[in-house]
Amino acid sequence: MDEQPARILIVDDEPAILFTMEVLLKRRGYVVTAAADGQQALDLLDQSAFDLLLLDLKMPGLSGVEIAERARELQPAASILILTGSSAIEGAPEELELGGFEYIIKTADTQEVLERIAEVLAR
Repeated sequence: MDEQPARILIVDDEPAILFTMEVLLKRRGYVVTAAADGQQALDLLDQSAFDLLLLDLKMPGLSGVEIAERARELQPAASILILTGSSAIEGAPEELELGGFEYIIKTADTQEVLERIAEVLAR
């Protein structure tokens, strides 16, 4: 029996990042759903199951951490990876440290992001 491709929800308010990540992940064979804001993401979480949530940290309205906290209630088995613009690990946003969420720097090269996503999904 063939293994089903991972289902990924990407949430980012920057259209270029959302589009780029969606295209890259689809090329890797993942089933990708994109949301431009937190409310849309919560609506999608109510409707479909996901294996991984790739969330922008800072967005108007709901932040990535707020979405992640709600997602833990709705889909506790989903992995969560938060995208942040913070380039210094020592300066990582407190919300990530307190919430225990994994994160990756938005400016990381594409290959690094794809590897990190594959690593998180493999757990």
